[in-house]
Amino acid sequence: MRWDRWLATLIGFAGVLIVVWPKLSGDGGFHHLLMLACCPLFAVSFLMTKAQTRYERTGVIVVWQAMLVTLFSLPLAGAHWSAPTALQWLGFALCGLLGSAGQMCQTRALAITDVSSTQSIKFLDLIWATFMGWLVFGDPPSAFTLSGGVVIAIATFWIARREADPLRRARVGGPKSG
Repeated sequence: MRWDRWLATLIGFAGVLIVVWPKLSGDGGFHHLLMLACCPLFAVSFLMTKAQTRYERTGVIVVWQAMLVTLFSLPLAGAHWSAPTALQWLGFALCGLLGSAGQMCQTRALAITDVSSTQSIKFLDLIWATFMGWLVFGDPPSAFTLSGGVVIAIATFWIARREADPLRRARVGGPKSG
């Protein structure tokens, strides 16, 4: 991990802190701790996926991941199961297609380059979630969300431009360096 990737990650994380700052009251209790505990699991998942790309095809990796997520989600889903409506089934299918396409793209990116060069883009998830919250639920973004989103976007686009610069890649030893 090179200094510029660390810097982009720190700037992106600062943007996330700006967004969540008004909600950092500690009232979330167990749920906030659960979300925090998921962070190392996601990191391990990315590292395992990167390792698998050395000897396995992208499609195979994505299918195995989908099966494992389904297997581990079933006990939690079973406890609160209710029969979905036709519209909900359609939504599930759409989420499955879009999620699988995104997972294919991410796995392919991990096959091409370092994990560290792909992760600053993950901060954009916060911006997409904000947009969808506004569009679907009528929850307009706050000034904190908008300003944090700008910081996240700046960090993401800055590192993306640095990673795409062919002269810079040649100086640091190619696209798989660092």
